[in-house]
Amino acid sequence: AAGAAPPAPGDDGAIAYKSIPLHHWALLVAVLAVVLTCAISLSLIIRHLTNYERPEVQKYVVRILFMAPIYAVVALLCLTFRNISPYITIVRDGYEAFTIYNFVKMLYELLGGERAVIVALGKKKPMEPVFPLNWMEPWEMGDEMFYNCKFGILQYVVVIPVCAVVLFVSGAAGVSRSQEWYTIDFWIGAVQLISATWAIYCLITFYLSMQEELESSVKNALGKFLIVKAVVFFCFWQGIVLELILLIGYVPDYEAYTRAEFVDAVEKWLICLEMVVISVCFHLAYPVHEFVGPAGSCSPTASAGYGTFAAAAGRGPSESPTGAEPP
Repeated sequence: AAGAAPPAPGDDGAIAYKSIPLHHWALLVAVLAVVLTCAISLSLIIRHLTNYERPEVQKYVVRILFMAPIYAVVALLCLTFRNISPYITIVRDGYEAFTIYNFVKMLYELLGGERAVIVALGKKKPMEPVFPLNWMEPWEMGDEMFYNCKFGILQYVVVIPVCAVVLFVSGAAGVSRSQEWYTIDFWIGAVQLISATWAIYCLITFYLSMQEELESSVKNALGKFLIVKAVVFFCFWQGIVLELILLIGYVPDYEAYTRAEFVDAVEKWLICLEMVVISVCFHLAYPVHEFVGPAGSCSPTASAGYGTFAAAAGRGPSESPTGAEPP
C-alpha cells in the first residue's frame, strides 16, 4: 500500500532472536531449569512412595525431597510476578522451616529416637565447643547437649516464618521496603541472620557429637547432612551477600529493573539453576534402596496412593489413625 513503511532489513517473518532482551532469555533458562528440577525431584519422590516400606523414616524423606521443586517454583514465580515477590517468598520460608524440622526428626528416628540419642550422648566425653565459640564452657553431655542443640536448631523453625509474616504484613501496610539500617527490612534481616547462624552452629555441633553413631547407622550421613544444609543455609547466605553488594553500590543500572529488583531477580534466577544440581544431589543422598528390604516396617504391597496420604498426614501405612502403636 502507498505510504507503507518499507520492511526492515532481514525482516522476513522469522524471529529476530538477537533482538530479544537479555532478561527474557534469562527467564527462559529459569523455566527450563524449573521443569528439569521438578521432573528429577518428582521421579525420586514417586519411587519413595511406591516403595513405602519404612514410613517412620520415609515420611520425613518425602517432605525433604519436596524442598527443591518448591524452592524452584517459588523463585520462578518471583521472577515472573515481581510486584508480589515478597509475598510469594513467604511460602518458601515456611517450607524451609518445615524442612529443617523434618530433617531433625528424621535424624532422631534413624538414631532410635530422642531418648536413645540422649543416652548415647550421656556416655560420651565432654566435647569442646565448635569454633568460633570454643572459648565457652563445654555443654554437659546428655540432656544439656541434646536440648541445647535441639532448641538451637528448632528456633530457626519458628523465627523464619514469623519474620516472613512480619515482612508480609509490613509490605501490605505500605511500610518502606528498603535496606537502610533504620527500616524494618534491615532489622528483620538481622534477626534472620542471627537465627540462621545459631541454627547452623547447633546443627554442626549435634552432627559432630553424634558423628560415630550417625555414620554407623545412617548410610551417607554426611551427604544427607550437607545437602539439606546447602539448600537452606547456602541460599540464605547467598541472599545476604547479594544484599551487601547492593548496599555497597556495585550493582549497575539496568533498563528493565531498579537496582533492588535486579539483585532480587539475580538471586531468584540463581536459585532456579541451583535447584537442578540440588535435585540430582538428592538422588545421591536419599536413594530409595536405602529404605527398602528386610528393614522395612510395613508390607511391600502398601499402595502408593496411601503412601502419599500417609506422608502428608505424618503417619505410615502401619500406624493407627488414632496414633496407637500397632500390635
